[in-house]
Amino acid sequence: MEFIALFFICVKMYAFMNAQELAYFLHSFANILRHRRENPGSKQIIFMDKAGMRFISYLALDILFLLYCLYLLSDDNTWKPGFLLLAISAMEAYALRARIYGTYVRHKLGYVYSSLWFRHLMTGMSLFILLKLFKTT
Repeated sequence: MEFIALFFICVKMYAFMNAQELAYFLHSFANILRHRRENPGSKQIIFMDKAGMRFISYLALDILFLLYCLYLLSDDNTWKPGFLLLAISAMEAYALRARIYGTYVRHKLGYVYSSLWFRHLMTGMSLFILLKLFKTT
């Protein structure tokens, strides 16, 4: 069971190193969905390359991370780390969506990603909790 925490440590490190690229793909994906809603009769052809497949697989892994946090909440011994991981993930998402001053950087193409200090802080807290889970379970 401790190797699940190690796996999510690797996922968090991937997200830390590729935050700007992931934000760009999320922005592009939102634009595709918005265009589809505005023009329901039109057909779209979307080409997927390696980077797009990495983005989709990261989204699936992010959902698995949230499910892992919910699993941690179900056990009496690990509900505190599970709650903290959920709270940290929610704070990071809320700070970017609410555009809290200093926590984001706006790219010239229009997409938003977390600033370096905020990324260090949130990833550091998540990795600390995951490392404790890896060590103790």
